[in-house]
Amino acid sequence: MRVHKIYPKGFGANTYVLTADDQRAVVIDPSGKHVESKLLSLGLQAEYVLLTHCHFDHVIGVAGLQESGAKVGCLDKEKALIGTTADLFDAFGAPRTPYRVDFTFSDGEDFELCGIKIKALSTPGHTVGSACYLVESDGGRYLFSGDTLFEMSIGRTDFPTGDTDAIRKSLQKIANLPDMPVYAGHGEDTTIEREKKYNPFLQD
Repeated sequence: MRVHKIYPKGFGANTYVLTADDQRAVVIDPSGKHVESKLLSLGLQAEYVLLTHCHFDHVIGVAGLQESGAKVGCLDKEKALIGTTADLFDAFGAPRTPYRVDFTFSDGEDFELCGIKIKALSTPGHTVGSACYLVESDGGRYLFSGDTLFEMSIGRTDFPTGDTDAIRKSLQKIANLPDMPVYAGHGEDTTIEREKKYNPFLQD
């Protein structure tokens, strides 16, 4: 499996493109229209889009990919927030780009997309339906943490449906996982062990 990291343009989030065959792709958090041109340059067709949560800076590119045939999925608890003020489009004055959710999943659910094995983990706190994705491929494990866990930091809890107590429990859930690379919604990559050792939010 290849992981292509697409850095944001402007006030956006990291986007991750996963492919097992260099043809079909799973896109995590498409943050803008630039994701479509990157996919084209890579020769990839997005078949699925996975959302870690519905905040505007993670989903601006969803509608375009959906129009091209991609199916969109998120955690079941997050679906109800999409298209509401909780997605922060209005709060930040961002032009809304409507899209629909084609499928949802629950905590701990395993599924396979484009030949890639994925487990959905419910990690509320940043939003009530925030998810992390645990991906297994070629004997390796990788965590896509959205805005739950960053390098040396964590996601905010002062937005609608945010919850400080909930994110603490979610961080403990992540800390109990084996060591693996962590691909965060913003900033640089890290590992679980590095964050357990140095991230002050994982010290308690």
